[in-house]
Amino acid sequence: MSRIAFTGERLVDGQELFGVDLARHRAAYAFAQEWARDRQVVDLGCGTGYGSAELSDAGARMVAVDRVPPDSAHRREGLGFVRADLSGVPFRAGSFDLVVSFQVLEHLEDPAAYLDDLALLLRPEGTALLTTPNLLQSERENPFHVHEYEARELETVLGRHFEAVEMRGIGASPAVARYHADRLRRIRRITRLDPLALRRRLPRAWVHWLFARFAVRVRRGIRQGQGLPSVDVGDFPVGPADPECLDLLAVCRRPRVAPRP
Repeated sequence: MSRIAFTGERLVDGQELFGVDLARHRAAYAFAQEWARDRQVVDLGCGTGYGSAELSDAGARMVAVDRVPPDSAHRREGLGFVRADLSGVPFRAGSFDLVVSFQVLEHLEDPAAYLDDLALLLRPEGTALLTTPNLLQSERENPFHVHEYEARELETVLGRHFEAVEMRGIGASPAVARYHADRLRRIRRITRLDPLALRRRLPRAWVHWLFARFAVRVRRGIRQGQGLPSVDVGDFPVGPADPECLDLLAVCRRPRVAPRP
């Protein structure tokens, strides 16, 4: 397994405390499988590669990109991993039938250049699938997230880069909804100890360290209390982009590609 610094956000297989979070992320890849079969697909921001491997297993011709190395368990014949920054993806325009970019946009202060590049990678008839946390269901404490979205704002942003944007959402089963509510309550209990939000003025390295430690503490508390639910991707159904969905999922077609100078 690749050795990657634990941040409390980047997910890898085998983290029992973060199993619900991993299933939530995998639900987007499960949705993408029907779009990916027999297609040329790129996964931008693939992390350690678990989702890319699942798309490859479903019949996609895959390339996956991230700054971190993939877990060796996720390597597949016909699945290429590229270590690169997403601001400089090394592919020609019109190379892909499908671009997936899950849980990336929230890390970008201004996603315009990234979305320009993403649209450029698509063939004219191609599709992009993007997810990002729903602001209305977010704890708003993740220091790695610089901008989170409500559905209408995200649709507007994506509409500048695609002629057709269909907004959907990743929902929660009753077990997941209880877990999510308990997690938010515990986070709020911790943040009430800092009513002046002094935590936001600490050096970034300290903030990241504290976030990782409290992410573990919160989930251990849930395990000791109501217990961690046993869930899979079926506990995260794709439906309307309503205020209750955990993540926004956008299906984007007909890329608007501006000519490059």
